[in-house]
Formats: sequence, structure tokens, C-alpha cells
Amino acid sequence: MWLSEFNENINTECNSLTQPILNIKAIKIDEAKNGLKNKLFCKKLKSCDYFKRKKNKIYFIEVSDFNFQLENLSKTIPKEAKKYIQMEVKLKLSDTLLIYYELLDKFNIKDKNFLQKKVLLVLCRDNIRDIQNIDRIMREFTSHYCPTHFSSIQVIPYNKLIEIFKK
Repeated sequence: MWLSEFNENINTECNSLTQPILNIKAIKIDEAKNGLKNKLFCKKLKSCDYFKRKKNKIYFIEVSDFNFQLENLSKTIPKEAKKYIQMEVKLKLSDTLLIYYELLDKFNIKDKNFLQKKVLLVLCRDNIRDIQNIDRIMREFTSHYCPTHFSSIQVIPYNKLIEIFKK
């Protein structure tokens, strides 16, 4: 198995965007048949959509319309909506780490801690209010979860990915 077979342009799957496929290549983790987690026999695990290495950092990338999800959940479970999103993200990040370590074991990479692990939660919208709303929810979550497992968790609009991964 070669990682290059999972390298593809990031597909945001955001219907609201005119160009949902970005000109940024990353390793596809989450897809039923063609994703990395399926090839590692981890298909039952939740996961982020992609990961990408840049210098001494590994970025775990989850693209979602969190605001749409929050709006819908607030109609059905208003008091639980925020916690539901936090728990879903936590599960995806935990399982993504398991998949990542399985990958390192498969390729017999010994030093598992030399890369800084960063998380990018990418929003389909670039409305500043939407970003602030989700960022506030994630800050509560990351104050407990982030220091142990990840060096940072950022909420960013989809168009900021291009800036982060400029060559």
C-alpha cells in the first residue's frame, strides 16, 4: 500500500461553494471504498476527512458545514446541540489518531511523536459570525482536549486552507 494512492485534491463537499474541490492535495482518510481507513481495516471508526504533512507538522482536516448542523440540531435538541457537535468532533479526532498510529505501525515508523499534530476544522462558509460561533464552541472543547493530544485545534473558513498550504 502506497500513501500516494490516497492523495487527492481536497473535496469540501460544500454544496454552497461554486468550486467545492480545492487545489490542495491531501491524504483521503474518510471514504467508504477508497479511503485510507478502509485499507487499514479501520472502516468502522469515525475520522477526519484528510491529513496532510507540512514540514514537522501533520494536519488533520475535517471539512463540514458545522453551522448548518448546529442550526438543525438547535431545532430538535436545543440544549444539546453544542455538546453533540463537540462529542462528534472528539470522536472523529480520537479515531483519526488511532488510524494515524495504525498507519505508522504498518509502515514501521518508530518515532511517533516527532510531528506536531494540528487539527483544522474547516467551515464551508466564510461568514465571520459563523466562524466565531463555531470557534467559541470548539474553544470550550479544546481547553480540555487539545493539550493532551494535539498542539492546536483551529476553526477556519475553507479559503484559509490555501494560505496554510502555500508552497
